[in-house]
Amino acid sequence: MKHQMPESHSTHPNVVPLIDIIMCLIIFYMLIAKIGVDTGEDETIKLPFGRLGKEIKSMDKSLLVNVKEVNGQPEISAMIDSTSGKGRENLFLEGGGSGRRFVDVLKKLRKDFGDDFKLIVRGDQDMTFSVLQQVLLSAAQANVKSLNFQTTTKQAPAGSEG
Repeated sequence: MKHQMPESHSTHPNVVPLIDIIMCLIIFYMLIAKIGVDTGEDETIKLPFGRLGKEIKSMDKSLLVNVKEVNGQPEISAMIDSTSGKGRENLFLEGGGSGRRFVDVLKKLRKDFGDDFKLIVRGDQDMTFSVLQQVLLSAAQANVKSLNFQTTTKQAPAGSEG
């Protein structure tokens, strides 16, 4: 008895392997998408040197703010809502500006996340304390319990400017 091959259905292609490949690609892109998450860091800020400190392992429930001095006034930017696609948003302190008030953003995040909310300040090494003080006062006004400063462990060589 001779074994015969089943008839092929040339009008209906087999799409099962295609579905398997598509599912593998979807899973792959979902896994690597977390790697490219933008935290909103301003690359123009020169971080100060810090010998001591602790590494922050998780950025969950935290806001990273960039602070630099422009004409004696603080310029604050942060990526508040990464899902909106806006990128970094400029925030302002008391006295005007276009955008949201820094203290209002902190109060909302503090309300949403509770005591787990962390504020991470990326301050420029050349700014004066009076500029940083205004940011710290806003954090105190919003009742932020956890405040950290981002520093670098690479010390600039002696006598170099920048």
